[in-house]
Amino acid sequence: MGVPPRPFRHWGRAAVQIMRDEGVEIAFGCPGAALLPLYAAMEEAGGIEHLPVRHEEAAAHMADGWARTSGKVGVAAVAAGPGAARLVTGLYAAQQDAVPLVCLTGREGAGPGSGGRLRHAGFRPPDLLRLAGAVTKRAERIEDPARIPGAFREAFRIARDGRPGPVLIDVPADLAAAEIVYDAERTAESGFRPPQAGTRRAAAERAAPARDTRPAPAAVAEIADAFGPDAYVVSGAVGAYARSGPPGWEVPAAIGVRKALDSRGERDAEVVVVVDGHGWPFMAEELAAAARHEVPFVLITLTPPGQDTDFTDPVKLVEAYGCAGRHLAGPADPAELRSVTEWARKEAVSTRRPVLIEVRPV
Repeated sequence: MGVPPRPFRHWGRAAVQIMRDEGVEIAFGCPGAALLPLYAAMEEAGGIEHLPVRHEEAAAHMADGWARTSGKVGVAAVAAGPGAARLVTGLYAAQQDAVPLVCLTGREGAGPGSGGRLRHAGFRPPDLLRLAGAVTKRAERIEDPARIPGAFREAFRIARDGRPGPVLIDVPADLAAAEIVYDAERTAESGFRPPQAGTRRAAAERAAPARDTRPAPAAVAEIADAFGPDAYVVSGAVGAYARSGPPGWEVPAAIGVRKALDSRGERDAEVVVVVDGHGWPFMAEELAAAARHEVPFVLITLTPPGQDTDFTDPVKLVEAYGCAGRHLAGPADPAELRSVTEWARKEAVSTRRPVLIEVRPV
């Protein structure tokens, strides 16, 4: 005997039920009024955590890191205001590396009695469908509330099937009060593709496919050896564990990796971020989110020779976000490198926050 279709008071509850059926355990996003139905449904239903981000692009990179590590579809949710255009960079990165993502944008509606005018007409949001169409497998705007359950089921299927990639769904706030019917029997079967068996470092290589075959700098090799073969390395540096990406992608991606490891009980697994000293400040504000939500990892910045080190002090910057850090003059003595590395590893475990090691040229 089948399960009868169930009415939901708003689309958020149907979306959350489908996300739970798909194995989603966390959504990364920027809070906004248009997404209140989704936030309320996640709180009421339980089982899905929401990690708020500071930057829309970071939501896509976090969901990317989570998907690479968990083998499931990552979810990002942001309000579709002017800042939502920043999603395009993260969606493009996921498309290039075949990472399955479902990105939900909540668009502000005109509402009754408004004469069709947006409440913030002076800050009219961009046409996300046009922007995202070229970097997603599908970009769809929902106008009929009855379409929402089917659109969500299709989004997860499309994100997984064939060559995986990102899908975007845009939902207006006007649909929040609409009652819809969700048929649980029609939920698409899960297409989970968990990572293949192997060492943790091998998993990290799959999570960050190499795109540069030049030899890794000596500092990268030394640091990797200091952490051992079981560390999950997230890196934009040149070498065997590198992948391409926009400046600063490594920090939010590491947050997604860390949350995926925690969700499957691997709280003792180490996450190490190796990034050049120029790029990482672009999304360094996500360290505040990591500190608040207890997301530990070791962040190692490599300042290239000749780069101005007086413009930004990385240690002071991470301290402003509630994290700890130390300078290390390079090339470092192996014993000194081991000492600082051990400090960082212990500090990350004890504080449950990111810890920085800045390697500066001498």
